[in-house]
Amino acid sequence: MEIYRATSDTIVCTLSTEELRDTGSAWAKLFRTALLVQEEIPGGLRLVVNDGSAEALRQLIEIERDCCRWITFELDGPAVSMTADGAGAATIRAMWAIDPSLNGE
Repeated sequence: MEIYRATSDTIVCTLSTEELRDTGSAWAKLFRTALLVQEEIPGGLRLVVNDGSAEALRQLIEIERDCCRWITFELDGPAVSMTADGAGAATIRAMWAIDPSLNGE
């Protein structure tokens, strides 16, 4: 397991509008094609994708680690837990909210 601790308390995303759109599209594709589990955990959210999509998840987490330094990421193969203090937990859940129909619910 790799742990990347938050380095800021300020809830902000540093991506440009275009980068945010592209990253959002990549997350949507990953959710649509590979998401197995999305669950709330204390302080945030846990996502699990199929094993074949672990590298795609890792690449997206690399982007998120750089632009959202207020989140702590725990990456374990095809699973990631994203947590933050205070209002950060709700922000994480809102940022990665998905349409339940895309997750087979």
